[in-house]
Amino acid sequence: MLNMLHASHESASGSFDCYATPVIEVGQGELFSLSARSLLTGGLFERTGEYEKLSIPVTGPVSVRGVHPGDTLRIDVHEIRIADRGAMVTLPGRGGFTDGLGRSGRVVDIEDGSVRFDDDIRIPIRPMIGKIGVAPADGNPNSSTVGVHGGNMDCKDVTAGSAVILPVQSANALLYAGDLHAVQGDGECSLTAVEVEGSVVLSCHVLAGVTVKRPVVLSGGSVITIGDGETLDDAARLALDDMLELLQADRKWTREKTAMLMSAAADVSVSQLVNARASVKVSLAGRYFTSAPFSLNPHRP
Repeated sequence: MLNMLHASHESASGSFDCYATPVIEVGQGELFSLSARSLLTGGLFERTGEYEKLSIPVTGPVSVRGVHPGDTLRIDVHEIRIADRGAMVTLPGRGGFTDGLGRSGRVVDIEDGSVRFDDDIRIPIRPMIGKIGVAPADGNPNSSTVGVHGGNMDCKDVTAGSAVILPVQSANALLYAGDLHAVQGDGECSLTAVEVEGSVVLSCHVLAGVTVKRPVVLSGGSVITIGDGETLDDAARLALDDMLELLQADRKWTREKTAMLMSAAADVSVSQLVNARASVKVSLAGRYFTSAPFSLNPHRP
């Protein structure tokens, strides 16, 4: 642990850039750590009310040796450490509310496992990673976007003990992560969660014989597919299609029988609805799968 490779939040990027020079290089299965910036980094948040000028970058890229385009990469989240203060903002024209919101910002203390939201309100923390992904085959999508590469999924299930599975598009994956939240509700409806500085400990390895089209999260005994789109309906269809494909390939059922099980046992919910592209997740307990890495009891029918 003392010799673990580390990338500081000074190695921050505003995009998932396939042309960037790696800040560290790791082997498959090797633990490494990344620190992450937040709205409070640098002190600008508390000196200005121009919150729209603030952004939350990702740290990276991390080169993972022996990983090639076409591979499927599993990223295990071993630890998330967060600071003792967080920040939240609202902005005109942003958020999920009909009448919109004004410009507002607040700093909250985090103590004894809770966010001190107000004098009489405490919110239990559930630290998570908002942005995690790999570089695309070409280009540099903004760190606030979500897509095949992962990115700004804002899936609150990406916590310590979870794993993110992504299709690799660039040589050595070029992994980025950041945008830590002390806690977030599904949807992140006002624009931000409790945004915090902190650090994460991760490891990566290739999953042989596994193919995914878009991000998949393994968390809390569930398999979670993530879809993105210009609308929530578009995002939901992709997440549903991905879950259908994974489960059908695992069970060797017809599409119709697979869809029936999903209708009875899977949950469709919103990850994030406030950015340029929305993200929707479909969650299904791992016990419905028979094969690794999705099943809780692989190879058992």
